[in-house]
Amino acid sequence: MSQWAAPDDGNGAPAGTPGGWGPTPPTEPAPAQTPSAGGGPAAGGWGEPSWNERTGGWDRPAAGQPGIIPLRPIGLGEIWDGAFRAFRQNPKVMVGLSAIVVVATQLVSLVATVVLTRDLVGLAEQLGAGAAADVSFSEVAGTLQRSIPLYLVVTLLQAVAVLVLNGMLIVAVSRAVLGRTVTLGELWRETRRRLPALLGLSLLLSLVPALVGLVALAPGILVLVGADGDAAIASGVVLTLAGALVWAVVAVFLWIRWALATPALLLERLTVRQAVRRSSRLVKGSFWRTLGILLLTLVVVYAVVAAVGVPFSLVGQAVVVATGSADDPTGAVVLQQVIASVGSMIGSVVAYPFLASVTALVYVDLRMRREGLDVELHRAAAGG
Repeated sequence: MSQWAAPDDGNGAPAGTPGGWGPTPPTEPAPAQTPSAGGGPAAGGWGEPSWNERTGGWDRPAAGQPGIIPLRPIGLGEIWDGAFRAFRQNPKVMVGLSAIVVVATQLVSLVATVVLTRDLVGLAEQLGAGAAADVSFSEVAGTLQRSIPLYLVVTLLQAVAVLVLNGMLIVAVSRAVLGRTVTLGELWRETRRRLPALLGLSLLLSLVPALVGLVALAPGILVLVGADGDAAIASGVVLTLAGALVWAVVAVFLWIRWALATPALLLERLTVRQAVRRSSRLVKGSFWRTLGILLLTLVVVYAVVAAVGVPFSLVGQAVVVATGSADDPTGAVVLQQVIASVGSMIGSVVAYPFLASVTALVYVDLRMRREGLDVELHRAAAGG
């Protein structure tokens, strides 16, 4: 059995010791290890864990670092350092796979953006023609009835594609923890049978928050659509803002509770339902710590992506002015979006592997803290 796999009791909960993985206590003291010829620990330099009757737990071997992180519970700095190490250790997979997915999704997203831009520019011209007071909310919705659904569908597909990419990169990071690398071909062979489950999980992680948002925002939107008078419009705005707040809280809660479902699905070979439940169990008791790590990582990553994208946006604006495209509002916005997309792609190619690495290492850290995963990883590293 792989060192990542956790046996299951048939009800979605791992069997045996907590997490279904930690080794069971020996009934007799383990025999003393025979030292190597050099007087050090047994083969691999890791030694064997021993059961401590006084503490009722395992005395772990001295922490080592065969790969990108020390094999012991780690902090934020070591998680980030490990994410950078994973990027440097296997750039062909981490960058190459990300580039393929990013370019494909950005091109599709660009098409949807062009369609949406065309309708928005047309709507702006209609409102600016002196007839703004005569345009109702329903007429505005009618103008955008084609572009908005297309944009939302493309956004959903992009989110799913990114989650699938995240899952495949997590497998590469799990190998880097033990100091091993994987090629694109090996990664594909290892994950292709799990792609249906990974796709299903990605849809679940994308659709559930979206549905929560739809339910939370629906009352306010419905009031705005049928609004007739300032009081009705004010009520609709208040309901919409309250719904947005509820949506944000629930979305963040689900994001953290299910943050580790992808590594659990792939590394422990669980079903979608088991992976979601497994993530909830791992995060339970560490919710705020996990939220802090992932939220801070997300802020830093998007700040870097924005820093990369700003120069391209400025170049886009300069090109629009230099080429005289400003006379054609739709063409100007599209040209600017195309140039800005290049910066977005460059930033995303770096951001996605880093986010995947942090997610994988948070998963490893929680299992080392809760289930003694480091003991099993020591053995795997010693065994090569």
